[in-house]
Amino acid sequence: MTVALVLAAEADAGMCGQLAALGVRRVDLAGSGQGREYGSGLLTVSAAARIAGERVLICLGEGAVPGDVLARMLAAGRTAVFTGRGMTASRGSGALVVDAADLEALADAAEWLASSPEADDPLGALVGELARRGVTTRVLDAGPDGDGACAQLFADPVARDVATWALARDLSPAALCGISLGLGLIAAVWFTLPSLGAKAMGTAALAISFVAGRAGSLVAASGRWSGPALDWLSTASALLTEFAIYGALAFSAAATTSATSAANATSATSAGLDGLLSQSLHGTFVGTWGGGGAIGVWRLAMAALGMVGIRRLAELCYDRAADGNGLHRSVMGRIEQTITLPAGERYAVIAVTVILFGPRVTFLVLLCWGAVAIVYLLAGRVLGYAVLGDVGPEGRPAAAGRGEGIGDLPAYRNDGVLARWIGGVVQGRLPPLLPVLVGLMVTCTLSVLGLANLPGILVLTPVEGMLLAALGACHPHDGPRDWLAPPLLMAGEYVFLAALGLSRQVPPLAVFMLLGAVVLRHIDVGFRARHLSGISADRLGLGWDGRMLLLSVAAMVGEAPLAYVVLTGYVWILFGSDFLGGWLADTQVVSAADDGLVEEVVDGG
Repeated sequence: MTVALVLAAEADAGMCGQLAALGVRRVDLAGSGQGREYGSGLLTVSAAARIAGERVLICLGEGAVPGDVLARMLAAGRTAVFTGRGMTASRGSGALVVDAADLEALADAAEWLASSPEADDPLGALVGELARRGVTTRVLDAGPDGDGACAQLFADPVARDVATWALARDLSPAALCGISLGLGLIAAVWFTLPSLGAKAMGTAALAISFVAGRAGSLVAASGRWSGPALDWLSTASALLTEFAIYGALAFSAAATTSATSAANATSATSAGLDGLLSQSLHGTFVGTWGGGGAIGVWRLAMAALGMVGIRRLAELCYDRAADGNGLHRSVMGRIEQTITLPAGERYAVIAVTVILFGPRVTFLVLLCWGAVAIVYLLAGRVLGYAVLGDVGPEGRPAAAGRGEGIGDLPAYRNDGVLARWIGGVVQGRLPPLLPVLVGLMVTCTLSVLGLANLPGILVLTPVEGMLLAALGACHPHDGPRDWLAPPLLMAGEYVFLAALGLSRQVPPLAVFMLLGAVVLRHIDVGFRARHLSGISADRLGLGWDGRMLLLSVAAMVGEAPLAYVVLTGYVWILFGSDFLGGWLADTQVVSAADDGLVEEVVDGG
């Protein structure tokens, strides 16, 4: 049994019924927990904790807590919190369930906070005060990439100790993200070497990098640092690490092939099969899937990179679309998280397969498992939106549109000046998903048939097809499936850039580097929109339309290799400038929080 307290200025009318359906015995309203009612609300919490004799659930703030999150919290069997970090809930919103054994500490913590100045983040202050009193709180936030069994069982126990050490030395989450990224790049250097010993060293460095990143998330959960940059820095450092690992593995396969091709006639078709157990795979379809030789391994690496990037942007867009309709990403159980192939599981796949079989099998497993994960996630979200997408919070009909703004879905598209102008011609009257699907179909079909077969000005045909997607640029993207438009735009640009580069004899490393920069640019723009600082037209980054048009013109005049190298350097410099001069400068200390550690276990998809 559980007693619930709702601290909100205007409690959700449907929350009482929702909590009752979840087995909550009694629901009481206890003021807003902020402003004039800050102290009285906390005193009510303290009184309830002393007389309840059973678990107490505290719902705080104006942001609605998803029903599946509440169910997960009540089933946790221990003290747990949902802060809304990694989603679109407002700061200070969330829920805290306190186990019966921790009620005395809750009462004391609430009394102490009631007599102190009002906190900017009441929920964070309450969790921090509980931690100072020896209560370990499990965080059930829906994180950017989920966690799965590898993170929860292996990384988090060590990460908690690292985070405790970091908090005692005032190390910021940004610093730990930098440490994680540095270790990830060291791992990538080891993975470029063909020897098994070097790959073992790379695996160890990658594992330590992952633990450092997890520790950074725990430090961020302490509430001491604030700012929209924290979410982006952790995501960017993780993506940079993973992209560097993929590139290093493909590079090692190419280097091994070139070194042994003269002595072994089968090496060209067995590139990337250099593990302890890879001999049995020589001559099978595994050695030719994606193309034989080193170029086939590069193709697989590019596909794996694109799958990770497109999935990440899709998650951002889904969160934004769901925010106005009372629909959030579900908080999954450990087995479900593992099915969706989160970062911990991807790193485990790399660690095992690269040593036993080689990079080619690593990419094949990542692609096959990743495809299953995307179908699983996409089916759940599309079906969920079909059921709930037309119903807003509290059972009200969803608004017909949010109106265009720098935080709305159009800002996630990474449109350039040309696409924005084309979209203005139809003045937002054309729904965005249909033209995106048509443009994507044309671009992918021509890419599969071979862009090398399109001479002269015909190389512009895929770009013209993709520009059909620009007709929906000014639409508010308020349809039940319109959140799919930005990731599909990224997919269209990605396929075109990869196919054009490989067909025009651009070095695979240059193509891979450009693809990584483009993915990061798309996601960077998405995070800007997530934090209400989006851009309608990406003038500096050229937008997806500008980049496709520039490279197709360069290919038409026979200068594709030079254009790829120049554009790669430009986009990476732009990313570094924004990363260091914009996002990184936005992290700041907001309070001298206590050094108690929150045990963060992210249960999102």
